[in-house]
This record gives sequence, structure tokens and C-alpha cells, in this order.
Amino acid sequence: MTETVYDFIIVGAGSSGCVLADRLSASGKHKVLLVEAGGRNETELVNMPRAFMKMFGNPTYFWHFPIKPQPGRPAGEVWPYGRGLGGSSSTNGTWYLRGMPADYDGWAAGHKEWAWTEISRCFQAMESYRVEGAHRTRGADGPLQVTQLPYRSPAIAASIEAGVEMGLPRLSDINTPGTLGIGYTQATVDRRGRRASSYRAFLKPALSRPNLTVLTDALVEKVELDGKRAVGIKVRTANGTRIIKAGREVILSAGALQSPKLLQLSGIGPAEVLTRAGVAVWHDLAAVGRHLADHAMVSLSYRLHNDPGFNKEFSGWRLMTHALRYYLTRKGLMAYTSPEVTALLSLQGRSDWPDVQFGIGPFSMRSSEEIKADPGRGALEDEPGITVNAIALRPKSRGAVCIRSADITDQIEVDANWWGDPADKAFMVEMVRLVRRYMRQPALKHFVGEEVVPGPRIESDEQIAEVLEWLTSPGVHATGTCRMGGPTDGVVDGRLRVHGIQGLRVVDCSVMPVPPAGNTNGPAMVVGWRAAELILQDAG
Repeated sequence: MTETVYDFIIVGAGSSGCVLADRLSASGKHKVLLVEAGGRNETELVNMPRAFMKMFGNPTYFWHFPIKPQPGRPAGEVWPYGRGLGGSSSTNGTWYLRGMPADYDGWAAGHKEWAWTEISRCFQAMESYRVEGAHRTRGADGPLQVTQLPYRSPAIAASIEAGVEMGLPRLSDINTPGTLGIGYTQATVDRRGRRASSYRAFLKPALSRPNLTVLTDALVEKVELDGKRAVGIKVRTANGTRIIKAGREVILSAGALQSPKLLQLSGIGPAEVLTRAGVAVWHDLAAVGRHLADHAMVSLSYRLHNDPGFNKEFSGWRLMTHALRYYLTRKGLMAYTSPEVTALLSLQGRSDWPDVQFGIGPFSMRSSEEIKADPGRGALEDEPGITVNAIALRPKSRGAVCIRSADITDQIEVDANWWGDPADKAFMVEMVRLVRRYMRQPALKHFVGEEVVPGPRIESDEQIAEVLEWLTSPGVHATGTCRMGGPTDGVVDGRLRVHGIQGLRVVDCSVMPVPPAGNTNGPAMVVGWRAAELILQDAG
């Protein structure tokens, strides 16, 4: 029997990979294979937005990457990333931000393909956002449904008013390009209350196409090379290991931690890393796995007065009531999960490019110095609380991803290198002070009580800096490990082709030269959309 040769093989069915599979197969001209190591993710735990709290940590839905120990940081730090069709878009908090024009125009300084004029067009084609007050650049008829969180309460209204009192514009559309401000959060949740993952929005409608094949529970071990050209993949399934051939291209969309891993296992990467791991050097490319960046997040919680908040809503009979309401109506607290209010701010005085993101919600976690495992993502407190999740959007520190051996099942070494650049910690100290100033605004006086985490006794710069060692948690927005750049400082060019290897591209968050100003799920999808355009152009 003749083995099928696919025009395009996509490795990884995450936020970018599902978009790629849809767009590359849409014309019917190309045979496309999408390979995913996880399962199909066709469960109500995935479809129900709030149920991600129940999924969290389950290896069926998540990869877990241990982080290299760092002095002062909590022991056992792990970064979770989505597994299965949809990747992290099937397991995340659904918080939807596009990023800012300055992000993409910054990428385009050396790679014109990524200018905001191009990316704005792609977002508009990709989105379906039909909310009153939407900015004129928003799409209304695309495959990705985006909605505004529906929850309203006195404390939430006061939270927006507090931002206005600080000088932030009140935005009817928090994704207004090039504008700081505060407004209701937007989420990848469809108008029927279901999670709008990359799988559900892009891949699932395409599954009936005869030229698209999806292979799940299949672990890709390496890219097959013939000289300086990618010709296929080596993949392991329950039926054994085999080689699958690519007639045109292999495209890695395995994510910012696993795409560099696959390149390194294939002999493409820093020679010293490959040699140490026992992998033959096929192409010495120094930047593979380097330049790792993540958004650092710190959660400050306060007692909430005159508003019941959410803390008691997700246990016992109340949780059962909310779940029943969701199944009957697809509405209620189970139909969304992100913080109710989003604010985009700048400590550096830019009016068009935020460096801080707030997510404000009427809940509080049991985070304390004694509970260091994952601050800001733990169990809910018993008493009412309100929390600001503050995210530093433009870190200077850079880490690295390195393989340890030639075995695909071995864990990679992930060096987060938190505060490798001291300016990052100094910035976060100021970010904590910004949160405190926000929570002292007159509009919140009736609702906000004492600070619970980290607490009012933590006041000096030195004390805040020390607390940040354990209070900081990852945004889980890794970027940069296969970044756009030249052959000496980058991994891919502006068309996402791997330097020095024909027929091989990387299409996921790893190609982003710097992190976008906001959550990475929306930008990951638009990277897939734009990359498909470039790939089809190059295919003639």
C-alpha cells in the first residue's frame, strides 16, 4: 500500500495549529495532515468555560513543564499548557485581547509582513464580535465568536469608575486599538455560552473536508531531514512508530516550549545544547530555545464589603445550582471565567501602548506565604473578596528551553530566569503600588476593605520585592523561543521559515520577537491566520 504524502504536515493542534489546518485546507487544493499528541477534547469540561477550574492540572488536558529551581522562588514551580485539540484555547481562562498596534509594528520593524495594517485586517476577518460599541476595526462575521462578559454588580461598576478616577478612558470596547483604558472583559466564549476554542471555531467545521486528516494521540518524535530540507516527521502512535512524508512543508505549531524541543531533537539548534544531549548537530542555529519570555502576574486581594462576590458560589449546593442553570440555559456564572473588568495602563507614560494589565473580579484566593504552590490560582476564600490580577506586559528578562537527551519523553529544562534583568522586579514593585493606588480610589471606598494579600505590613520597596519572590506566578504566555530575526539572533524569518532549512516553518507564540500587550491566545490565532496567507502565497 502506498504511503500518503501530504502537502503540509502541521505538528500541534493548538491555538495556531487549528487555524492553520482550516486555512490551508479550505481551497481543497492541498492535502493537509494535522498531528496532535493529545486527545480530541470533546467533553463538557472543555465546552463549559468555568469548568476549566475542574480540569486544571489534569494530564488529560494539560502538559506540565517543571521550571528550573531559582533561589527565592517556591519549590516545584510548574507551567501548565493545554493538551489536545485546541491546545491552551481549550483549557485557558478565555480572556481575549488582541494586543496593540505598537506590538505588531514593532515586529514589523524587521519583518514587514507583520505590520498592524496586515494584522488588523486578519483580526477583522477572523472575529465575530457583535456587541454595541464595538470599534470599527472589529470583525462581525468571522469564525471566532468573541463576547463581552455579562456579569454586572455594584462593586464591578465601581471598579470601572475607579479606573476613570485614575484618568483611564472608559472603553465600550476594551480591544480599541492603540488606546489605554478600562472596560468589561471580552472572552472566547460563543453566543450560546460555550468555549470558543481554536478547535471549535476553526478546525471542527473543517473536519468534513476530504483533503484534511487529523491524527490525535500521536507523538511526533522529530522532523525528518534530507540534507537541508524537511521531508516529513517521525511519529509514534499506539500502532507503533512510522515516518510520514511531506511534499511541501512541515510546520511546527507545538507551542513556545515544545516547538524548540522538536527542532533540537531534530538536530536544529545550539550545537552545545545538542551535543550535550547526545543529538547529532544537523544545523547549528544558536537562537533555538533562547529568548524565552513570559508575562509575570501578581494577585492582590482585599476584603469585599456590601457585595457578596463569588467566593461562596463555587462549592456545595450553589455550585450544583450554577451547573444546572448552565446546562438548561447556557447562561450564568459557569458560562464565563475571566476577570470581569480589564484595565490597560502604562507606568512609562505611553498613551498608546500599555505595559500593565489589570484583571479585576469579585473573588479572592487562599494565597499566602504559607501557600506558595501557585499564588492567584488557588482555592477560593470563605469570606467575600475582590482581587486585582496585575500583569507586567513587557518583561526584559529572558530564559531558555533546552533538551536534556535525545528521548522525546524526557522533560525539557525550562529556565524562566525570573528577574534576570533587575529592572523587571523594580517594575513589579511599582506595579504593586499602582494596584494599591487603584484600590484606594473614592469609587471603591464603599466596597474595598483591608488588603489581605500580601497585606498592609508589606510597605517598603525591599519588603514588596521580597514578597514578589513567592507571590509572582506565570502568565503562562510564553513567547520568543523560535523568534523572528536574522540567522544569528533569530530562528525564523518574516515568513516564519526556519533559517537554513527548506520546507520547515514554525507557527505559534514561539515566533513572537517580544510578547504582545495582553493575553496570547488571540495573537496566537492571528499568527496562524496570517501565516496561512504567507504559506499559500509561497505555494504559488
